[in-house]
Amino acid sequence: MASPELSARLQYLNDSAHLLAATAPETSRHLMSRHDSLLFDSNLDPPNTQKREACGACGTIMIVGWNGILELKQLGRKNKRRQGKVSNPPRAVVYKCECCGSKTRKSLPTPLQKHKPGTKSSKAVSVADAASSGTLQTKENPGLGQSSNANSKKRAKSRKQSSLQAIIAKQKASEGASASGFGLDLMDFMKNG
Repeated sequence: MASPELSARLQYLNDSAHLLAATAPETSRHLMSRHDSLLFDSNLDPPNTQKREACGACGTIMIVGWNGILELKQLGRKNKRRQGKVSNPPRAVVYKCECCGSKTRKSLPTPLQKHKPGTKSSKAVSVADAASSGTLQTKENPGLGQSSNANSKKRAKSRKQSSLQAIIAKQKASEGASASGFGLDLMDFMKNG
């Protein structure tokens, strides 16, 4: 753990380098290199966030498109024949500093394995169980997540529609009873006969 004076000085150098990155890039690089040398002299490792934010060689604050190029590369392509079929090769983000030309590599975690459609879900219901319960249930598949959402939307729509129809029917019934009075309507008087 660093002393409070050292941590305050490191924080000051880091913050001032970030503030001056756009207006005075040379001063920002100098402040960041002083920050890095102070970390090295104190035998401290820079945090991972700082490794992503600044070039390790010259101290340039990494602003993609302005003073650096960002690339996404897949690692381990050399021994493709030996490894066989690799479903998720490791990937890395490579940042090339345009000030000094150095490259900073940050490996990305491999993505999680996606659920294969051929395997059964733990929520699957057999046909015999569905018939015995008396309700119609379907097996849940990972690809049918949208259809269950669509079914719930359809149920909500039909529920709203039926409640609206009930309100309209009730309104017509109350209008018919109060407006007709003795059971006569305007059309009754207009009939010839």
